[in-house]
Amino acid sequence: MKNLVALLCLISASIGSVFSHKCYSCWSRNSTICKEIEIDCLGADCMTASQTVKLYGKEHYAMFKGCSNETLCGAEGSGVVDQVEFKFLAHCCIGDLCNKQGYDPPKNNLTKNGVKCPFSICPGSLEECKSDKEINCTGSMDRCMDYRATVRDEDGIDANYSGKGCTNRDSCKYNFDSKIMFKEMHRVLLNC
Repeated sequence: MKNLVALLCLISASIGSVFSHKCYSCWSRNSTICKEIEIDCLGADCMTASQTVKLYGKEHYAMFKGCSNETLCGAEGSGVVDQVEFKFLAHCCIGDLCNKQGYDPPKNNLTKNGVKCPFSICPGSLEECKSDKEINCTGSMDRCMDYRATVRDEDGIDANYSGKGCTNRDSCKYNFDSKIMFKEMHRVLLNC
């Protein structure tokens, strides 16, 4: 029995050391760099996520480093709704301090893919945003999106938005509250 307890303690200690990593951690808004600190990630790998949002012609950047969220590992999202474009990329890695890489957003792919979507944005409305405009989707954006929600901007102001445009599979899987420049407060619809 004594040997069994000693063996279980040894296995437990080994498992704990295998599933514990040191990762760089930081968060930047409107910057492609951030000041890193070291943190312990128990049972998780490390991650670096890069985001870009282009609002009415002005680009905004953000980067996150820390313990990985396995559902985000490898995600590469992109979308365009009238004058709002976004893209994000999440890299995960295994090992101490493996997430040293810098800001690395998905590359633009402007090759038309044959998908056409309604294209509109209606600030101040949660109703369907109708328009006669249409957009040729590009790259991995192979599906149409209809989005309606109340969002909070970086100044803490809530506003309603509805819009239609192109997006890809990864963007449809994740909440829009992780995007730069706004936080989703109440979603009415996300249909891809």
